[in-house]
Amino acid sequence: MSLLGPVVVALALGFTVVAGGCPGARRNMTVEAACREACGAASAPAPARAMYQLCMDSLRDDDGSVDEAGEYAYRAAWRTLWAYLDTMARAWHFLGNAALAAGEEKAAYAFCVGGRYQEAEAAMDKVRSRLPEHCGPDIGGEYKRALRDVEACRGRVAKLPSSPLLAMVEADYNRTILAYLLGKLIGVN
Repeated sequence: MSLLGPVVVALALGFTVVAGGCPGARRNMTVEAACREACGAASAPAPARAMYQLCMDSLRDDDGSVDEAGEYAYRAAWRTLWAYLDTMARAWHFLGNAALAAGEEKAAYAFCVGGRYQEAEAAMDKVRSRLPEHCGPDIGGEYKRALRDVEACRGRVAKLPSSPLLAMVEADYNRTILAYLLGKLIGVN
């Protein structure tokens, strides 16, 4: 009997060991494999393809590296937090300049940075601080809370006739979804 069979089985099992104490989480994933598993293949329909590309772009620094799925979820949470901070800074800039934001636009921006984005940031910061050591339901609610808060801001800003902030808020919404999808690789519900 050949030793090749047991070696192949041992190697295959090595790629699916528990990562960071998260049942079912995978080790030894490339960025491409993590993005493909979280978002679907690059050849999928347009929305999945766009999310896959966002994933690849977000984790590009680590192209070619092999890491635990929890580490990719952690990096996505950090990058989502940075995006929130950029959007809040831009909204505060608009709020501080009466020529840039007035009336309903000013109210929408205040709605976002005065509450919804602060809540989303707090929720994503809880996710970030608990990754990659924790997984499952104890952080799943935080991802969903962040998504709900960014979605509420997006809905309010989308009602404006023309908003320079809308593209940033939509990008944040997509980043939040991506962070959640990568979190699902480690068992987040």
